[in-house]
Amino acid sequence: MNYQDKPKPRFFYGWIVVACCFICCFSYGLFYTLGVFFTTLRSEFGWSSALTSSIHSLHLLVFIPSTFLMGWLGDKYGPRLPIILGAIFFGIGFSLLSKVNSLSQFYLFYAIASLGAGIIWSLPTATVQKWFIKNSGLALGIVVAGVGAAEMVFPPLAEHLISSYGWRTAYIQMGVGVAVLLLIASLGATTLERKGLQPYGTESLTQQEMVRKALSEVSWSRSEALRNKTLWLICAFYFCSVLPIHMLAIHLVPFAESIGIERAIAARLWILVGGMSILGRVFAPTFVEGTIGWRKGLIIVTAILALSFFWLSMIVSLRMLLVFAVIYGFFYGGKVPLIPGLIRSYFGTKSLGQLIGIVHAISLIGGAIGPFLAGYIVDVTGIYVVAFLIGAGFLALAAFLVWLSKAPKGVV
Repeated sequence: MNYQDKPKPRFFYGWIVVACCFICCFSYGLFYTLGVFFTTLRSEFGWSSALTSSIHSLHLLVFIPSTFLMGWLGDKYGPRLPIILGAIFFGIGFSLLSKVNSLSQFYLFYAIASLGAGIIWSLPTATVQKWFIKNSGLALGIVVAGVGAAEMVFPPLAEHLISSYGWRTAYIQMGVGVAVLLLIASLGATTLERKGLQPYGTESLTQQEMVRKALSEVSWSRSEALRNKTLWLICAFYFCSVLPIHMLAIHLVPFAESIGIERAIAARLWILVGGMSILGRVFAPTFVEGTIGWRKGLIIVTAILALSFFWLSMIVSLRMLLVFAVIYGFFYGGKVPLIPGLIRSYFGTKSLGQLIGIVHAISLIGGAIGPFLAGYIVDVTGIYVVAFLIGAGFLALAAFLVWLSKAPKGVV
């Protein structure tokens, strides 16, 4: 079929899908607020740092089956149904947190909210890549920039709501607000088939036979990919790189407080991290897609993140922490879209949602370990130095693992 015979629409609907997927990623900001609630929850309930950190670890363990469930629903029915389910779980779970009086209740209601978390990563990144051939790096970067935007918005918003209305009301307000946003996003989220469209850039394939050849050959099934060592190297890389990322997601604000920075100022560090993260998420995939490639890009950004964590272990002032936030935010953000981009370049789109889900699920085990490990170390030593050095070590190992992950045999 010659796609040039079909008239090109003035506006490609895939950009609406990009906006809807952006909102899905943005909704993860709810879970980035635990660090802001951290000291308040410890003071009210008398929990240790390790116990309070274990809330996020539980969230990530529930995130794993949610990733598979939402990915499967997305592949079978399209993105709309899982987004609606995510809105329901978020709204109910976070609203119920306002009623807790014990750790077990907090675990239960946080787990309910976490059942919706599968819409945050594998679903939107797989969905948007099916809509684009041309500008796929840009579209993917915009989508995952939703998490960066959430990092800018939710921690300072949570701090304001806690100070103004109390932590219980803050959870209700944020949970209901995000649920409404997701329901709006579900209205525009759909598939190419239902719109009767072809991926953006398809009209030029007749002039680019090499692209057509590549797209036809890179089409791995889930079972084929699972038998290939490259996929497992990517899983190991993601496990090692996510452990310190989630460690910092929960402990950045408590760490800042531990070196004498007020909570209101510490929460606003996430504005800087999130802002730089957005730049990294948009710039990195757009740059590497046509230049050094996804794999080399991941090696570079992960190595720089390892150095940044090593430096974090020596930080003792707000000024140093601000510089760290700029460097860490940009390269952490840059890492995020390169992972699904690498998976697509190696294994194609046939089972992309499921493969991203598998890789992400394994990474979440590392993410669950990171916050609890840091909390335990702080309970024992009273400082964060050892925790951050361990984080640097895991990131260095991650850079080595992605260096080992060469393209599978048969991929152009």
